[in-house]
Amino acid sequence: TVKKRDLTGAVASMKNEDVTVAPTTNVMEALQGKIAGMDIVKSSGQVGEDVSITLRGSRSIYGNNEPLFIIDGVPGSYNQINPSDIESVDVLKDASSTAIYGSAGANGVVIITTKRGKEGKATVNFDAYYGFSGSPNYKHGMTGDEWVTYQKEAYKYKNGEYPSDMSALFGNQAYTDAYNNGKWIDWVDEASGNTATTQKYSLSVSGGSEKTKIFASTSYNREEGLLSNDNLNRYSLRLNIDQQIFSWAKIGFTSNLAYQDRNQGVKNTFTKGLSSFPLGDAYDENGKINHEYISGQYSPLGDFIEDQFVNNTRSTYLNVSGYLELNPIKDFTFTSRINGTLSDSRQGQYWGNQCNANRPSYAGSPHAAITNKNAWNYTWENVLSYNTTIAKDHNVGASFITSWNKNQDESSLAAASGQMVDRWSFWRLTSGASQHVESDFAQTQKMSFAVRFNYSYKGKYLFTFSNRWDGVSQFSAGHKWDSFPAGAVAWRISDEPFMNSTKNWLSNLKLRIGYGVTGNSGGVGAYGTTTQAYVYTGNGLTLNGNNSSFTQYTGTYGSKDLGWEKSYNWNVGLDFGMLGGRLDGSIEWFKTKTEGLLFKRTLPITSGLTGWGSPLSIWQNIAETSNHGVEMTINSHNIKTKDFSWDTTLSVTWSKEQIEELPTGDLISENLFVGQPIKSIYGYKYTGIWGTDTPQDILDTYGVKPGFIQIETLENDGDGGAHKYSTNDRQILGHTNPDWIIGLNNTFAYKNFDLSVFAMARYGQTINSNLLGYYTAEQSVTTNQLAGVDYWTESNQGAYYPAPGTGSEQSTVYSALRVRDGSFIKIKNITLGYTLPVKVSRKALMEKCRIYATAYNPFIYVKDKQLKGTDPETNGSDAFPTFRQFVFGVNLTF
Repeated sequence: TVKKRDLTGAVASMKNEDVTVAPTTNVMEALQGKIAGMDIVKSSGQVGEDVSITLRGSRSIYGNNEPLFIIDGVPGSYNQINPSDIESVDVLKDASSTAIYGSAGANGVVIITTKRGKEGKATVNFDAYYGFSGSPNYKHGMTGDEWVTYQKEAYKYKNGEYPSDMSALFGNQAYTDAYNNGKWIDWVDEASGNTATTQKYSLSVSGGSEKTKIFASTSYNREEGLLSNDNLNRYSLRLNIDQQIFSWAKIGFTSNLAYQDRNQGVKNTFTKGLSSFPLGDAYDENGKINHEYISGQYSPLGDFIEDQFVNNTRSTYLNVSGYLELNPIKDFTFTSRINGTLSDSRQGQYWGNQCNANRPSYAGSPHAAITNKNAWNYTWENVLSYNTTIAKDHNVGASFITSWNKNQDESSLAAASGQMVDRWSFWRLTSGASQHVESDFAQTQKMSFAVRFNYSYKGKYLFTFSNRWDGVSQFSAGHKWDSFPAGAVAWRISDEPFMNSTKNWLSNLKLRIGYGVTGNSGGVGAYGTTTQAYVYTGNGLTLNGNNSSFTQYTGTYGSKDLGWEKSYNWNVGLDFGMLGGRLDGSIEWFKTKTEGLLFKRTLPITSGLTGWGSPLSIWQNIAETSNHGVEMTINSHNIKTKDFSWDTTLSVTWSKEQIEELPTGDLISENLFVGQPIKSIYGYKYTGIWGTDTPQDILDTYGVKPGFIQIETLENDGDGGAHKYSTNDRQILGHTNPDWIIGLNNTFAYKNFDLSVFAMARYGQTINSNLLGYYTAEQSVTTNQLAGVDYWTESNQGAYYPAPGTGSEQSTVYSALRVRDGSFIKIKNITLGYTLPVKVSRKALMEKCRIYATAYNPFIYVKDKQLKGTDPETNGSDAFPTFRQFVFGVNLTF
């Protein structure tokens, strides 16, 4: 453990109160926007969905870009931890900090330390909260007069005049009758009619003697989603024990058991609701869902019909670790830690004839499937450390580390189609008319050695060097092992004699410079370097002109030369503290260049390797990316009096990533372009709507009509850009990663009241909004359109959306409507709490009692008005909307 004052690398730290200031079941969601350089995105409001996490941008094109999570000293899963059990979170950003973790830490390292028992009287903590949802951040489909007006305009655009009556418009008596009876349906409201709720209860006990210390906890969490079939129950148990055997020997034990029962709703329920015909009877006279709610139209709520859709996953997670710490000789410490993790899950799925959920490609109707997955992970790590002080001024430290890791995954799938009875759900698969079976197995191993050396002179000049050697089973002989060195220096300028005149206002000024190399196996599978084959009874593969009738290769050819992705990282940081501790923070500049990126390359036909008449592909280390940026964190203690305090934390990140090299130049089919970010958007650039005042010769030149989408045409063969729209007019429109990420947290305390307000902003991101694509401008009375859109008519020629009835004629460029500026500012949460006076609490046999209320997502400001009413954090997803949530809770200490 290194004190923050003596750090030479880029490290951010959070304490328990930073994690639990607002109630949450996901520790990383609690850190969103609070750590400069870390981008945490919650892109879905579905129950149990994880967040996506990147640290200082994406480096790998195809590999995993998430950081490594170290839980109590060993690799683990953050989403299996009860946030109330967390003592601290440390985020290691630069290579000098992460290199000691080798290839696994190439994308940064997040160290989570859970609570341990403390000597003294036992302390009991009980936390509970209950919350409910507000309105979802989602668009609606048209209903009532808006829908009728749209349909009349579409009819006119196609036929030159408005329909004579509703029968002429509908062409179906059942539709006309439903219209005359006012049977309008808002399908999005019907789908999200369930009130999303969340509740959680946590109980922990901590205490111990001089030699024995124990921390134990248990928790229960239940969440109900916006959809009635979207919910989960989660249970957890934790036991941490530390035992001092002798003055020079200590042992410890950590265990975490979690069980989850999750039902997942169908992600396309909302999208079905947006496009479904809005007239009819959603329910019958008994209040049950009408599958055919009007002639020829089937309900988007079909997944809610009893026994029609089931997606249930039950999972168990068990992590057990133990350590032995020896100090037999002065200044030497030996620690051996062994860890084992078991993950076991069973997913049962059923698709009835009336449900809308997407089925597997091989499935019939109805269809059922059971998937079993088991994963084992073992880690054994040994650390020999030496730390001493020489002549009072020289602090020297050295460590030698060995680590061994093994992962094993097994999975099996049993499925059947054509069941006769819905109530059997995913059981009794033998009753199906046809069966389908799959199974898989994978095993990987990793061995590592590392050395680390630290030196400090008077705490003023600091130096760190480390080197780690990693070997993995995924790569072939000659490429399994590689080394990853890193080093950093730091100079505490404020301790220099020439800075004495500033000591009355400047308490700390430290410059840090670090450089290091990190490696990444790039998400290569257990057998990613081999060509895999399986028995096939048809004619599937041609090798050098010879057809094989029984063996079929996969679409990827093996590569024995596959090796490590390597990132070369620079970091320059400046730490400061001033005004008697009232203001402190850091500024970081970083630059990373990643070479030898794993890239899936298509082999030429001349290689003689083809599958199913098309070329095979091969993984190779042939691409290159770069990242650079600036981070700033400022902590300000604005006011501190006897009764009132106000603290502010500001985090700001500016970053840019880009692809430096691709094997064959730009890959348009995968949106990969040299000189552009990995997550670029490529398409047609919207510039407006063609009006009736446009000369006919211009309309003919572009091949358009009044009311059509106008896009930016590019220079082509010297025509000045004037030509009929074509794929040559596509261009890079932006990227989904923001240029700026800003987090601002203000905490206030007045006597026994506390108030926390956290806001975040993402600026410079472009989103491809699937939601905006639900205005199709089609002339179809059997489908719906997006509500509230400003569409073109002859009397509304400044509109954003094209004229009703033009959709099918301009479908090629229609995607231009969806690409928008996704910049936004969001009040992420507001928490108001009150702590009872100590005298009152103790009369109730409590040491402390705090009650609080939290509002999540109470306010969202979007830069682009077309995105109003949505949450751009979802990146335009049309699957599960986020929503406002209000939570009430209590914290008790006994």
